[in-house]
Amino acid sequence: MEKEYSFTLWDGKVIVKPKLDMKYLYIETTSRCNLHCEMCFKQYWEEPEGDMDWELFLKILDDAKEFPELKMIYFGGIGEPSVHPRFMDMVREVKKRGFALGMSTNGTLLTDKMLREFAELGVELVYFSMDTIPSAQNAITLGHLAAAITVDKIKKLVKYREETGTHRPTVGVEVVISKENYAQLPEIARFLLNIDVDAMLVSNLLPLAPEQVGDIIYDGEVDMTSILDELYKIAHNGLYIKLPYFELRTERSCDFDENNVAVIRWDGEVSPCYRFLHSYKEYIFGREKKVNAYSFGNVREKSLAKIWTSEKYTWFRFTMKNYMYPSCTDCSLRDACDFVKTSDIDCWSNEPSCADCLWARRIVLCPIPQHNFGKFY
Repeated sequence: MEKEYSFTLWDGKVIVKPKLDMKYLYIETTSRCNLHCEMCFKQYWEEPEGDMDWELFLKILDDAKEFPELKMIYFGGIGEPSVHPRFMDMVREVKKRGFALGMSTNGTLLTDKMLREFAELGVELVYFSMDTIPSAQNAITLGHLAAAITVDKIKKLVKYREETGTHRPTVGVEVVISKENYAQLPEIARFLLNIDVDAMLVSNLLPLAPEQVGDIIYDGEVDMTSILDELYKIAHNGLYIKLPYFELRTERSCDFDENNVAVIRWDGEVSPCYRFLHSYKEYIFGREKKVNAYSFGNVREKSLAKIWTSEKYTWFRFTMKNYMYPSCTDCSLRDACDFVKTSDIDCWSNEPSCADCLWARRIVLCPIPQHNFGKFY
């Protein structure tokens, strides 16, 4: 008999039938990084860093075979994947098993040999983190030297993929913007277009410390109209540009949930998204909120399929897809409510709570690969 769960909802009941319908599996192979960017979650964690051990990694790949709709395994999370001592072994193992592979990287540790092998293996997608270009001023993360290194890696990867004739990997760049660099967006986009980058993902800064609150550009102080007009023109020339919202809107839509994503932390804990991978403080329009890591199970102890189809995880995804959670961000009681102080639970009894999430508001974005015209974005 097919598994199903019955949930009481107000004066009725809802029957939900879990399916093995995961489409993207994110693996945080390590929580370490070789850089120390001020706006990164890593600078504000409360837990120790670590690398995923090889046996756990292999078990995860074994478990992934149970999901018939799985489109891609993605090396993501908060750490830098190439820091892992067996990074290339992991890349080869994923491709050997026939999975599509994507990753996010700052690129600074990637060697020419690695980049060439990406192209030869047919790695599908590589997103580089870069918040400035070498000629720009006031870099907020990598700085000019690191940006120059990253640009060099991008150019070489584009060269190697063309030599293979497969146009793989698709190459993207993630840009986090604040008041320091938002005016450079058109310049960055034109630069990326000229070096044959396929996609640019723009995300707003999520403040993780009080001193960052004044750097956001979605508080109404910045008029983005002219910049967006320029970006649309550049996009028409062939650069795919994914943009966030720059103001608070009623609409809520979680990319992680809409695309059936699970994220496995380096120690095996399974979370629904980046936001719940680690514990830290975030600032929602200046209001402090404690986000606590949340896991639906550990793949060391259970199969990924059992965790994905568990009653609690199934209900969480159902709740998210149907937006059955309050809107704390624009609630008139938010300044006097204890529920908004943490992500643990909200006034509708959702646990954990996504009711104050800027990802769900599409103000903060992450690279969720989407297949379009033969490419992974």
